Amino acid sequence: MAPEIRAKTQTLSLRLDPKTRFILEFMSRVRGQSITMIVERAIKEEAERVVLGPERDFNNNTVYQPNWSDFWDTDEGVRTLNLLANNYYYKTYDDEEIRQFTMDHWEFFYSDGDGKSPRRAFACVLWPKIQNYIQMWRETRTEDYWAVGKKMSEDLTRAKLLAPQWPRLVKPTEPKKPQSFARDLDDEVPF
Repeated sequence: MAPEIRAKTQTLSLRLDPKTRFILEFMSRVRGQSITMIVERAIKEEAERVVLGPERDFNNNTVYQPNWSDFWDTDEGVRTLNLLANNYYYKTYDDEEIRQFTMDHWEFFYSDGDGKSPRRAFACVLWPKIQNYIQMWRETRTEDYWAVGKKMSEDLTRAKLLAPQWPRLVKPTEPKKPQSFARDLDDEVPF
């Protein structure tokens, strides 16, 4: 059986002046394409020129500037995580809250603590409930810091995924050894 191909499902409503509408219809007839195809192509062509970040680094070397295609993914959660990981992407307060939440719980969203490479399977399962998790985080973190992570672990396990170790294992830090004052006096004094 052939896989089902989904039709376009997103609608965009535009108010156009008569001249712009005529231009679109003219292009559509001349090229033998629908108005939708004309608009899609124009958007993609313009989007290729929209980039994030500086053109040059501190040494005046040209640097790669990502555009939309570097962030695109078929999954909304992965797309959003990709965008929020970029320091040059403008973030609203809500975006910053999501980024902070995902970094505080990076094991559930990223492959490492740098927060640059999303964990696709986890994002696909958790992202539809991201607002619920954030709300739970706001309400429970002062009484049970680990509660929302436990809930996300349960949801991943229910989806037959191996959830990360949670609560996170914290490595005990070795106490600093006191410095010997006498050792400091042994250093040469330049006078």
